[in-house]
Amino acid sequence: MPEKLQDNASSKRPSGVLSLGQLLQHSPTPTPALIEPGLLPSSGILFVGGEPKVGKSILVANLALALASGSSQAGFQVPAPRRVLICQFELPTAQFAQRLAPMRKPIGEAADSNLFIDTEAVGHLLSAPRGLDHFLRAIHTAKADVVVLCPFGRRA
Repeated sequence: MPEKLQDNASSKRPSGVLSLGQLLQHSPTPTPALIEPGLLPSSGILFVGGEPKVGKSILVANLALALASGSSQAGFQVPAPRRVLICQFELPTAQFAQRLAPMRKPIGEAADSNLFIDTEAVGHLLSAPRGLDHFLRAIHTAKADVVVLCPFGRRA
């Protein structure tokens, strides 16, 4: 005769399988996302992918500016400013600065002290010990809450 399964409703601690009622009763209030509503969880990863030249880098740069400024002016709801490090592998530093300048205009100087750019990211790979050390140093130097890798990889 099979063992009688314990009724989860009567147990003090829920098992790994919960009814909706148990889930709602036992789940703590979620931590607010870095970008609301739930676009970037505070301990999550946001991956932006798509075909080349559709605006992924521009979108991610705008998200980074919104996060760094704590501003919702870019159309994203950002509860509080965050320290953001952008490791971008695509453009020379001067060209990247020219790209950021018009995006910065609506928020003024609000992101200036929280947005950091790794100007030496090109040529470093996360999969190589030297590259990983480089990125960890950059993250530590910036005291970054959020790290943006843009673009993460390229097509050959």
